[in-house]
Amino acid sequence: MLINRLFRNFIRDERGSFSVEAILMFPLLVWGFMAMYVFFEGLRESNINLKATYTIADVLSRETEEISQTYINNMNTIYAWLARSDDEPKLRMTVVTYDAASDSHLLYCSLADGKEEMVQEWVPVNVTPHVPIMADQASAIVIETWVTYHPIMDTPILPIGLNDTEIYNIVVTAPRFTDQLKCEGMGDGTGSEHNDNVNEDDQAL
Repeated sequence: MLINRLFRNFIRDERGSFSVEAILMFPLLVWGFMAMYVFFEGLRESNINLKATYTIADVLSRETEEISQTYINNMNTIYAWLARSDDEPKLRMTVVTYDAASDSHLLYCSLADGKEEMVQEWVPVNVTPHVPIMADQASAIVIETWVTYHPIMDTPILPIGLNDTEIYNIVVTAPRFTDQLKCEGMGDGTGSEHNDNVNEDDQAL
């Protein structure tokens, strides 16, 4: 009886319960704050890289001269500076034209730094789904960027769950001041074979 009474009193006694609960919950609270910070930082890095990609696309859309490999390498350097990444970024610029007869995008040229250059076989899968509706023989500039995000912290006992992640962005834009962005070694780069019934005098106007 004495043992049962002592056991019941022990069960009903709530002294010190707050300290026990705090000891149990504190590691989970610390893990939660760390996880929120890491995931927020990951989203911030993704947003910065997307804005940097848009900036590179905007610069290329304004070009009227031929683009060389050196130009793309320098663009990748600017992208790395804009993204403020410690990782080695990768960039690929691709110019495609739309052919209404075959209802497909045709590769005009591709230049890359750190990645393979685009080939026609990849265009239907890697480019076409991202390109909006285009007029026949219209051209588009496709900018792709890659950079690896390294989480700022992790815990071996309770892993946060975010490992090194490759941030990939693709931006499609149209040339602003020319029919088609030109690439070095690709002739005049106009890529235009259609006749829109506009004579040279009207074009000058």
